Amino acid sequence: MRAPCRAVNHNLGVMSMPPFPMAGVFVRVEVCFERSPRRTASLGEKLIPDVFIMNLELIRLRSQVVKAVRTFFDGEGFFEVQTPRLVGLPGQEPYLEPFWTEVIEANGAKHAAALITSPEYAMKRLLAAGMDKIYDLGPCFRNHEPWDGSHDPEFLMIEWYRREAGLEALLRDTEAMIRSVAQAVGKEREQRWQSALATPFRVLTVREAMQRYAGVDISPLLEDREGMAQVVAAHGQSVHEADTWDDLFFKLFLSEVEPKLGWTDDRSGWQPTFLTHYPASMAALARKATDDPRYALRTELYIGDLELANGFAELSDEAEQRKRFEEERQLRASLGKPTWGLDERFLTALPGMGDAAGIAFGVERLVMLLAGAGSITDILPFSARERFDVKG
Repeated sequence: MRAPCRAVNHNLGVMSMPPFPMAGVFVRVEVCFERSPRRTASLGEKLIPDVFIMNLELIRLRSQVVKAVRTFFDGEGFFEVQTPRLVGLPGQEPYLEPFWTEVIEANGAKHAAALITSPEYAMKRLLAAGMDKIYDLGPCFRNHEPWDGSHDPEFLMIEWYRREAGLEALLRDTEAMIRSVAQAVGKEREQRWQSALATPFRVLTVREAMQRYAGVDISPLLEDREGMAQVVAAHGQSVHEADTWDDLFFKLFLSEVEPKLGWTDDRSGWQPTFLTHYPASMAALARKATDDPRYALRTELYIGDLELANGFAELSDEAEQRKRFEEERQLRASLGKPTWGLDERFLTALPGMGDAAGIAFGVERLVMLLAGAGSITDILPFSARERFDVKG
């Protein structure tokens, strides 16, 4: 049983809307200003289940955030683009699963199609065609994700790209956008945000973070699977023969490093932190670092317990990208996952992109932080659990 509606925000509590006709009868719907999935519509004396109670304040906040994000990028001279959501060839990432469907023409011809997990391929083709600073703000879709406090299979993402840019530009854009949005929606004066925005966002390389929080220098272990296995076992994690080096890394990273990244050392407040320079095997679409090609120019942003963004200094070498895609396709096959062909139009366009950089940012996760929400379902008017009537 879910919690009943409680009065919040100036005792607004529950607001009864005037009765409205439905199929010849009148239904009263109550709208709650705090998220509560309990349904309370009534038909005479009979309770009608499954009438949704929406948090209107959070719906408004989400709308304000979306508007503020657009205002920021428009003001920075970016051009908004709309890329396809339904494509014939999605990305090759081994740990992301698209939703598959079928497109049927009027003449009966059928085409396999997928909903995008990211607009990345189309946006890079636009860069290659000559566009400079672009962003796409729209829904993305990922299947086989946990329906937990930070995931929904359909989510709102902003992804932006710059030509002739590297990681440093992405970090500046991201920090400036968050500061601008927090101010636009009136949250920058709240104590948690004052603390988080009081100093520049912290930047750590993956190597530095592993040393700081797990006491492990991964550089000597980058090509040593057995050595990494010994370190992981010494930290009390289970090790299996089938574990790859990446598997072993994430056992240590997820248990000892990631939970600490977005917080001050004493966990008294948020410390927004960019993590950069991932092992090259974890960034198939990124350029390698020139000073140490064992690492790739990839970044992620953490605030509190949430990872909000993932970006690259983009790889533009067609042959190298094709090689990495083939490796990812082989990995998918070894994991028993479906595979599909390579996007030849994307590969052919890559050299025209130049030294670009791009990053994807989860808008709903920013709304969660701005709202102080504990779950993504709190800020979605129609979450997956609601749409598919999943209990618990």
